[in-house]
Amino acid sequence: MRLMVIGFPKSGTTSLTEALTASGLRAVHWRIPNKEFVGAQIYRAIYRGLDPFALLQDYDAITQADVCLPAHRINLWPNLDFAVLSAIRRAHPSCLFLLNYRRPEAIADSISRWEDLQQRLTVSDIPGLPRGAGSKRAELITWIENHFAACRRFFADDPHFLEIDIESPDAPKRLGEALGIKIVGWADYKAHTFEDEIAAMGLSGPGPFQDIRR
Repeated sequence: MRLMVIGFPKSGTTSLTEALTASGLRAVHWRIPNKEFVGAQIYRAIYRGLDPFALLQDYDAITQADVCLPAHRINLWPNLDFAVLSAIRRAHPSCLFLLNYRRPEAIADSISRWEDLQQRLTVSDIPGLPRGAGSKRAELITWIENHFAACRRFFADDPHFLEIDIESPDAPKRLGEALGIKIVGWADYKAHTFEDEIAAMGLSGPGPFQDIRR
């Protein structure tokens, strides 16, 4: 694995996926097409005693690993879980951990506008955001700011950690230099709606818990 995004959704992950794909990398975003959630595959591998990326060997880059679908009892955030990130670093010392910075206020506002995402976050236990927190904009901002600060401390001396502002004109250049490739196709792609994504997975209503130990 050459890259894993360790920031938040609603922070350019779709654009990043499209750009990496256009640049020749095999990027996976949120879920393996028509198959399993990326986060589930990471946790499943770890708790089988495998390399954290053992079940994602078809990919070079993970652009979004979190999934939060409380109606289906699915809530996985390996990108915010520092125990998981530590396990990944031990197994993959040269994997680029990419912190996709966006102003916390802008992320919080995008979360509040994206279908029922804020409500799903509020009823879920998430690293740094316990169940019941997140219904207020200020709580989301605190959660986001704290994760950014934690990443900067945790990876302060890590040569394979990169923070980029996704709205900065030099973001593709800096990312390309870190990966040793030329990044093309950096643009603002419109993501599918939440309903589109759920329908594509065949999850039209509450479903059974997908055991990560399978």
